[in-house]
Amino acid sequence: MEIIKFILIAINILFFVYSMVNKKISTLIALPAMGMLTAIIGSIGILPNLGLFDTVLDGQNIRGIYSAVVGDGVKMLASAISAAVFGAAFAKLLNKVGIGEKIIKTSAELAGERPVVIGISFFIATVIIFSAIGGLGAVILIGSIALPIMLTTGIKEEICGSIVLLGMSVGGTLNASNYAFFASILAPTMGNDYNLAMTTIVKMAVPIFFICFISSILFVTFSVKEKKFVRTWKVENIKENKEISLLTMVSPLVPVVLIIVSTFLKKSVPVEIAILIGMVWLLISDKTPRKLQQISSSFIEGTKDIAGAIVLLMGLGVLIKGFQYTTVVPIIQPFILILVSFLKNPLTYIIGFTLGTPLVLYRGPLNTFGIGGALPVIFAAAGFSPMAIVWALYSVGITQGFADPTNSQNIWIADFLQIDPIEITKKILWLGIGFTFLILSYVILVLKISLI
Repeated sequence: MEIIKFILIAINILFFVYSMVNKKISTLIALPAMGMLTAIIGSIGILPNLGLFDTVLDGQNIRGIYSAVVGDGVKMLASAISAAVFGAAFAKLLNKVGIGEKIIKTSAELAGERPVVIGISFFIATVIIFSAIGGLGAVILIGSIALPIMLTTGIKEEICGSIVLLGMSVGGTLNASNYAFFASILAPTMGNDYNLAMTTIVKMAVPIFFICFISSILFVTFSVKEKKFVRTWKVENIKENKEISLLTMVSPLVPVVLIIVSTFLKKSVPVEIAILIGMVWLLISDKTPRKLQQISSSFIEGTKDIAGAIVLLMGLGVLIKGFQYTTVVPIIQPFILILVSFLKNPLTYIIGFTLGTPLVLYRGPLNTFGIGGALPVIFAAAGFSPMAIVWALYSVGITQGFADPTNSQNIWIADFLQIDPIEITKKILWLGIGFTFLILSYVILVLKISLI
């Protein structure tokens, strides 16, 4: 019976992954539906009413799927949702002031007409910008300025797109909202100690950032030498902006510096507070009028921008709780134990996840905004180090950010450049695989973390 249930759960997963990839079912619906159906399949023949309602079994109170999976699931990633709201408000405020455009324009002016210098300058500028903001709107804002400039210097289309996407993903490793997300999926394995999980994630992010940053600089340096016929492109988006002081321009880095420094000083500052300080810094250093109104309107407009992301995080919580449900764990644990027996060796851990990096694409099993979000808890229950799994998920997640052709940012950039999104994926997927190898090698050889 357990084998049959496992097969049904696997079919359930494959059906929804296929439906998401082919856009048959929205991810907002697929994730919670997958979680609920997984819990229902596990409850067949064990709990009455398919396990939907609270019940008593062998003298023990068993919480039903409605309360334990759906009720708890939509609240599970509340910390990540809160950080996302603050991050979106900060992003909206930065856009209003025009900092993103100013950073890109300044980079272009300093780089001149040297393709390699322009490529590196725009990569670094994008890293700085996306350490504070995110979303398709920010990609469009930055891309519509940076891409035409790079094209006119003779950089190939797929390299131009890769530079912006790499900057976005590498900058994202320092983004406070991303810290909160990974802390939320790690916390259940640490006795629900969110602060400890946050401290752990921040300490992870620093070496991951430097590994990816240096590797990306090398990629840009060697890639932009592949020149092509220079295309003439009218740049309409760069306009004369108001004067922005240096203090204002460093505003995107304020939350990042606060969080990292306070973590290493063992005086952790909550993500929301760090972002709020960044907003106050921005408004004090800038001559923006009606400062309090700007903050309130940024929260309202920013929350509207990420409404879909909030629902997605709620659905992801339901998915994770579905795989954690009391009747599901005994079904999948034997199969996870087989994986654990393979991955517990340091060499197979590095090689396995390195070769498995492409599984993060197309909403694959290593995608944290899908089944991957449940893996730390599932593997921890099987005796594998949740830290090791989060390191792996963090590593491959960077690749998902810049190489997945189904990402909205990849699709927009490819359309803007008039190429197929898969062309960008072919150009930089190998780099993502390299990221995973270097990061996990660092984990095993330098940090020497235990895998069990």
